[in-house]
Amino acid sequence: MSKMIKRILILAGVFVAALGVYFITAQSTMNKSETVYTVMEDATLPVAYAQMPQGEENRLVPYRQEMSQAVSRESLVILPEDRQLNMRIAYCESEVLAVQYEIRSMDLKRLVERTPIDRWENEGEIRLTLPVQNLLSRETEYLLHLMIETREQGVLHYYTRIIWTENDYGSQMLALAREFSVKSLTPGQAGDLVTYLETSETADNSSLGHVTIESSFSQLTWAGLDMRLEGDMQVRLRDLDGIMGQIQVSYQVSRQSESGEKEYYEVDDYYTMRWNTKRIYMMDFDRVTNQIFSGERDLYSGRRLMLGIGNDEAIELAKSSDGRYLAFVFNRDLWCYDQKEARAVRVFSFRSSQDESGRSGYSRHNIQIVSVSDEGDIDFLVYGYMNRGRHEGTQGISMCRYANSGAIEERFFIPVAESFEELQTDIEKLSYCSEAGMLYLFRGQAIFGIDLSSNEHIVVADGLKEGNYAISREHRKVAWQEGTDPFGCEVIHLFDLATGQTQEIRAPQGDAVQCLGFVQGDFVYGLSRQDSTWILNGREEGQPMYALEIVDGDLELQTRYEKEGCYITNVQVENARIHVERYQRSGEHDYTYIDDDTIVCNTAAEEVYMEGIGWFASEIRRKLYFVQLDTEVRGGRGVNVSAARQITYDQTETLELTGDIAGSEMRFYAYGQGRLLGIYRDFSDAVNASYDKMGLVTDKNQRILWNRVDRGSAITIRDPQKEAYDTIRSLGSFTENMETDSKTVLLDARGCTLNQVLYFIGQGYPVLAYVEGGSYVLLNGFDQYNVSIYDISTGESTKMGLNDGAEYFENHKNDFICGIKVET
Repeated sequence: MSKMIKRILILAGVFVAALGVYFITAQSTMNKSETVYTVMEDATLPVAYAQMPQGEENRLVPYRQEMSQAVSRESLVILPEDRQLNMRIAYCESEVLAVQYEIRSMDLKRLVERTPIDRWENEGEIRLTLPVQNLLSRETEYLLHLMIETREQGVLHYYTRIIWTENDYGSQMLALAREFSVKSLTPGQAGDLVTYLETSETADNSSLGHVTIESSFSQLTWAGLDMRLEGDMQVRLRDLDGIMGQIQVSYQVSRQSESGEKEYYEVDDYYTMRWNTKRIYMMDFDRVTNQIFSGERDLYSGRRLMLGIGNDEAIELAKSSDGRYLAFVFNRDLWCYDQKEARAVRVFSFRSSQDESGRSGYSRHNIQIVSVSDEGDIDFLVYGYMNRGRHEGTQGISMCRYANSGAIEERFFIPVAESFEELQTDIEKLSYCSEAGMLYLFRGQAIFGIDLSSNEHIVVADGLKEGNYAISREHRKVAWQEGTDPFGCEVIHLFDLATGQTQEIRAPQGDAVQCLGFVQGDFVYGLSRQDSTWILNGREEGQPMYALEIVDGDLELQTRYEKEGCYITNVQVENARIHVERYQRSGEHDYTYIDDDTIVCNTAAEEVYMEGIGWFASEIRRKLYFVQLDTEVRGGRGVNVSAARQITYDQTETLELTGDIAGSEMRFYAYGQGRLLGIYRDFSDAVNASYDKMGLVTDKNQRILWNRVDRGSAITIRDPQKEAYDTIRSLGSFTENMETDSKTVLLDARGCTLNQVLYFIGQGYPVLAYVEGGSYVLLNGFDQYNVSIYDISTGESTKMGLNDGAEYFENHKNDFICGIKVET
């Protein structure tokens, strides 16, 4: 018995020892095992719908992080007369624990209301009412921030602007927008739309991808194609100002192709409308249509990979250095095509065939190809709103690598609080990856470098302002001026992102250098004298340059442009041409215009935009885009089509980029047709960008500074000197756009036309206008024929015809200063 026990104990010991070895070995094996991959999850977060009068709803997407007020620019909700805003929360899969909402002024400085909601219904969808208090001013926009706390998904944030109107004009416009889009798809009713069109013989009717109010009736009605509506139309009010409204209608349509396959298209109709007692007038209409590339085999033929109906902005193409692999983005989907093996892979897309809610198809994101290797690996950025997956409900930048083996690895994620349009502007300025694995991104007013092997990051340059830096067209080289003085700079830094090489250009003693741009790899800069400052009406206009130089990558001089007695300013570098304005010095700080000149560089710049993308005119579908292949595909049936379905987050990190991202410089946001048109340093540039689009201009806090449509037909400001007191008082210290202690925003409106600055007079703010000898007058009124001019020195008021006034002030460089009170 003792032997048996001893034997059992020995065997047990051996077993325990073996088990220990096994676990140690297994743990070691697990530590060295392959990365764990998963499938991107479908959308799970609930969507909120704000119900407006006449039954329309504005759809609000959930955010997991608090966002800037700029994201609210996507929608505007009209409150009912009693201000009781009904909302429904759809697709809510998690228990709701608490609901609260805030209402603030658009600049966030004034909290109007913060109210918890203690009652809601839950019968398939959550329904609740926001009892907005009687603390709002009519016809004023406010920020609504709805917070819903859930058990499994945490706190979700929803943003929109709200407005309490005096009338129902906005509701009538929303109804017309829906009716217009529906009838354009209904041949028997489309004839009712003719009265709204302004068909022009000069309009471009070659593409169904872009249709305007000037397009033909055939274009508007899809050139006879049997387009069918898929799902619901999303009608969204973007802006409303009195009798003017801007509306976006988003929807998906389909048709049966000639080969029998079903094609899908995403459509956005943008409307600008004006209400009138007789009818609603269509001031502008703009339709953007992009096909959803399916990858079906019949789309490969000859040397073409057919994309279909689309727009230039929806397409991007990149190739591996040996040309074998083509990576392309079309309508927010990333594909890769192997020309040697005739293999197509849908690398990344948020779309999901299982999603009937439309959440996966939300369009506020895009994809930027960073690099394509000769092995078929692709580095790419997904930026904007994350529709589904691990980062669902967050706004940011996801850096991913697709391996030709078929899987995706996320390297890092950068959360972003700004709007998608702001983020897109930055990504399009600079996103470049070197062969050494350094990714360079432009964010706000800084350039960051991120080491993809360690995710460590550095600030390459910050505090960048428009006009003091330049980025080459292919994103390989950057240059920026040292210091904050735009005209007194003595050193320019150059950085080759591909090689990591840094260089400096130093100004000669007593001179300054100005960064102007790149012509291919050659750098263009100007030379000026420190004492040549041009002062116009007390404000620094610039520092005209006496010479312009173009240097190559080794800083060897290629071209020098210098004319005796001539000074150069307003330089524009475009491809292989450099446009300049020439002046002669007429005083210590005065210059007189001579003429314009153009420098044509010896080496023509290569056109890289849309390289490898072609199009042809189809009798049935008009302009169709395709990817140009190097090898011929003999029958699409031989093409192997698949999708990358696995993704891993094992190595991902969340990065917080720190540096002078925001900057202190006042920037202006131009909006039109319900969209961000651009972000500008000069106020006049923003006004000119939005003018033809019946748009508006805001600051970064979404405070409206200028609006084309918000202007009456006549006004007279009775005491202009009193109303302009803050503006006049601040002239001594006014050198650039600024906000005074008395909450007056002073705007350098030099470059705006007389017609454009009448907006300020219409709002009750006199406009300061410079005339002869550096003196100024106040514009204090207008009607349909004249503008009223008040002379401060004499106290007299005179009138001048609008046309004569426009010419007069243009001859004085349209030099205006506008002061506008802002709400706090």
